[in-house]
Amino acid sequence: MSATGATASPPPQLPDDVYRRMTLVLRVGLVGSLGILAVGLAVYLAVHTSATSGSALASNPILQYLNVAGLAHGLATGSIEAYLTLGLLALVATPIVRVISGFYYFQRGGERAMGAITLTVLVLLLVGLLLIGPLLR
Repeated sequence: MSATGATASPPPQLPDDVYRRMTLVLRVGLVGSLGILAVGLAVYLAVHTSATSGSALASNPILQYLNVAGLAHGLATGSIEAYLTLGLLALVATPIVRVISGFYYFQRGGERAMGAITLTVLVLLLVGLLLIGPLLR
């Protein structure tokens, strides 16, 4: 009880289905991206039988697919490297989409503190990915 005699109400709780949906985002993203990567890697190794990890890293086969136009063209033409790039992008996007969905549900559920924490995590993820990452190339 506070000095005024009023009791504090418990913080709002999100329904269990919201947590299941947020977990589903991670599972679908992880399984989907790993599936794309596994198939792409198997096909890449089957096509490039003489490629070594050193030669693949030196040539950076996915570099030309790191923009929307290049990726769209590569996927349309069936480029193995474009599918590997798609798998990597899906893998990177999965936690970002999960944090965005968490922010949405926390705000919608009235959990302002958790929404603020989630927004901070989102900003830090994006700063690391979009600002700090390119500086480290």
